[in-house]
Amino acid sequence: MSDTPANGKTFADLALSAPLLTALSEIGYETPSPIQAACIPHLLTGSDLLGEAQTGTGKTAAFALPALERIDGSSRKPQVLVLTPTRELAIQVAEAFQKYARYLRDFHVVPLYGGQSMVVQLRQLSRGAQVIVGTPGRVMDHLERKTLILDDLRTLVLDEADEMLRMGFIDDVEWILEHTPATRQTALFSATMPDMIRRVAHKHLRDPQEVKIRNATATVSTIAQRSLTVRAGDKVDALTRILEAEEDFDAAIVFVRTKVATDDLATKLEARGFAVAALNGDMTQGRRERVVGQLKSGA
Repeated sequence: MSDTPANGKTFADLALSAPLLTALSEIGYETPSPIQAACIPHLLTGSDLLGEAQTGTGKTAAFALPALERIDGSSRKPQVLVLTPTRELAIQVAEAFQKYARYLRDFHVVPLYGGQSMVVQLRQLSRGAQVIVGTPGRVMDHLERKTLILDDLRTLVLDEADEMLRMGFIDDVEWILEHTPATRQTALFSATMPDMIRRVAHKHLRDPQEVKIRNATATVSTIAQRSLTVRAGDKVDALTRILEAEEDFDAAIVFVRTKVATDDLATKLEARGFAVAALNGDMTQGRRERVVGQLKSGA
């Protein structure tokens, strides 16, 4: 098992190819994070891997970069499959692959998730793609319809496996694992390792390398934590003062307890002059994607 490595490596030290190194430099990646430095060498050799790390540690690049190194760019058949628990994460991971592969010729990635037109996905799949990123249910749909053929699959990644377990997808995940080539490389990443996830790993991974990144806290190190104690009726006023006092931010995310509260708070903040939008599970997929896009662009 690898613990957090001493971070003195560069991406060039990890034997990544020139196109990927150029893309990483342009994106602004300077040195690999601990999980990247620990995982990339193992995955480049074709080993299975069991990785335990919190969100925000850089694990997407930890599996995406070696997966890109192993694909055959002359073929448009799916060679990498990444399973994620949510549509939003599927889109995010697919976008990351696209960024890292910007200098790979004829590279294509297709995200597959519920809530998007099946016709659109069939059109994208018919054009061919080396990488598929999707939620378990929609990937199962395509496999059962024979619209997704994984005979040439080289690498399968389970991202946020504990979250897929929590959301009830673990049976779907196991079905997919059983319908992919036994010769594939498998990488499983999870923030925690409950018994069910270890059982899946024991059943479907072959002599995996284990990487565990120990964080001092579960909070990403770049996040500063502060706590304010206010009466329930004063929360909106207190939040307003905080937003008005903070000058060095372009966007903010405010978490609330219920879906109704998202709309209520958004209405109150908008009345106070803030550009704000609610985001909750009752919204259509298209609307949620537009809100996330507006947040990213600062609109």
